[in-house]
Amino acid sequence: MSCSSDKLDVDVSDIELNLQVERFEKEMFEGKSPQEMTQINQDLIKRGGELYEFYVYDMLRSGSVFDDSIGQYLWYFVSDSMMRMVNDDVETQFADFDVIEQQLVDVFKHQKYHLPNAPVPTKIITYNSAFSYGVISTDSVIGIGLEMYLGPENRILKEVRFPVYMKDKMSREYLASDVAHSWVATNILGDNKGETFLSSMIYYGKLMYILEAMMPEVEKNRIIRYTSEEYEYAAASEYNIWQYLVDMNWIYSIDMKVKLRFFEEAPTTVGIEESPGRIGQFIGWQMVRAYMDANPDVTVEELVNEENESKLLKAYKPKENE
Repeated sequence: MSCSSDKLDVDVSDIELNLQVERFEKEMFEGKSPQEMTQINQDLIKRGGELYEFYVYDMLRSGSVFDDSIGQYLWYFVSDSMMRMVNDDVETQFADFDVIEQQLVDVFKHQKYHLPNAPVPTKIITYNSAFSYGVISTDSVIGIGLEMYLGPENRILKEVRFPVYMKDKMSREYLASDVAHSWVATNILGDNKGETFLSSMIYYGKLMYILEAMMPEVEKNRIIRYTSEEYEYAAASEYNIWQYLVDMNWIYSIDMKVKLRFFEEAPTTVGIEESPGRIGQFIGWQMVRAYMDANPDVTVEELVNEENESKLLKAYKPKENE
């Protein structure tokens, strides 16, 4: 598809990165009583800060971590039979979390190489989010709900009310890309996707290209959260999809419904038969890759700061399959 990965093949062995990992779910499920949960809560407040407060209040819906009854509420959570089964499965599936930790260290070393002035996380906190959130980022900490990555065949996940297309990707193979995605979107690119369809394409194109730079050895389909079959379809259909967008005069459209169809999570992109969802993100990625291929001296940092959308649009000339 592109030789972009060649310029992203860099040596990060000399880059230092201190990334602390704390397994909050292990500590919480060791509690044996409301009184013990109160003490555990006090400790996790100090170490988890605002992320832990958000976890308890929004994910567990247990109220404020400073509530006098918080120990009792947390005890209800960790003593629930279903949650204990989930925790058992998390302990089994992620017993070797050191492997994931090293992968994430490598991911953020690559970020430091390409974006030396951008923030990197100092801590990763894992927990059982009660199937609320996969990954969430603050300005310094990343939180991971490990139960969201137990795999589609997991005994509990099979019964949870998520759409099948989402369950199919609730697997640890997408964990690293989700972590990188959350961090970049929150702390590097922000949430301003612009007003036009083109602006959104370029936003997601930059996002995916940064993830590619952070994970140059990872399969491209995992970067965009596609199966290999979905990625192959998108690649084979790129020219036709682009022509469709041009013919519909959507490149500069500000129609929110059109943007939702092409950029938001869905089982398919409405209007394009057999396509995966979020096909607009894929096209934006290829547009940015084409621009970076045509401008080998442009760095990832310069790409992030590039605001001239016409430059990227002009570089994009997908070819019809022979």
